[in-house]
Amino acid sequence: MNPSNVPMTIAMLPDGTRLPVIDTTNAAFRVDDNPAALANWRTQIADAPASRPRTAATESLVPMPDLLRRMFATSSPFLDGLATYILKLGPNALPGAFDTEIERRLMSSPNAFSLRVRLQQVANLMASALSDVAGDHPIRLISIGGGTGIEAVNAIIVHASASATMGCRFTIQVLDLEDDGVPFGRAAVAALIRPGGRLAGAVGDFGHARYTWEKPEHLASATGRVDGEFLLASSEGALFEYASDDAILGNLRALRAIGDIGVAGSVIRDDGAGQAMVAHSPFPLHARGLRGLSRLARRVGYRVAAAKEGVATDQFLLAF
Repeated sequence: MNPSNVPMTIAMLPDGTRLPVIDTTNAAFRVDDNPAALANWRTQIADAPASRPRTAATESLVPMPDLLRRMFATSSPFLDGLATYILKLGPNALPGAFDTEIERRLMSSPNAFSLRVRLQQVANLMASALSDVAGDHPIRLISIGGGTGIEAVNAIIVHASASATMGCRFTIQVLDLEDDGVPFGRAAVAALIRPGGRLAGAVGDFGHARYTWEKPEHLASATGRVDGEFLLASSEGALFEYASDDAILGNLRALRAIGDIGVAGSVIRDDGAGQAMVAHSPFPLHARGLRGLSRLARRVGYRVAAAKEGVATDQFLLAF
């Protein structure tokens, strides 16, 4: 089967750009995360030479494609939510606005594949935490530093598929300082729940609150919690990869103070692949690994209840 021929859900940005909605249960987006394949990708990342930074001279001679401009022509210490999302599409699902030879090569790189594995595994771990939630019980997924909230969107898709019911009620609440990924996340949910959509029959909502993990005392008010909801938090490619130990501890304490909230996320591996990713990245990442994460989690009463090995990151589910 050619993944490029598989039907996809399409959502539209405010500027008219049409983007596929990533659905990790769809062959167009599903990735092979068997151990041998992952080990091969890790070796490629660990052995890759550091890329040379673009200079003003080269930028004046070579037009920068849209995706690369979003990645490198920014003063932000974080890769923005929409650029991160586009990197997860894979080379066979690129929309025309981003479909250049350079961008297709970027999408086929080990680092981009690592992001796709990360998304798929976090979504599956989140869905496992939702497996005991009754079909009619309202769910609120809290995506910290979530950008488009696509890991939460996919958790609902996997959960609905596994429970054979599309009648769930859910809210995805993205907590992020920036809102560049929010319009797409909201459009993706709307496209999925419309008649004939992947989640037709579900009642879904998408919210956003400005939040910085450096001020965890604001987390409770930012969640938008409604009494009676099942709560699950996530931070894919955000809090546990970028933040300091103190910020992670503060956010875990804040989540525990709200209630019995499980937390799914990703952490950069403390091996050659993870260390190479940190060394080559223009962003301030930390390769603390699952062992480092586990030590932090235990300090506030959490434990690693489940984990999956990825490429440059490992994915986990924290519970009490």
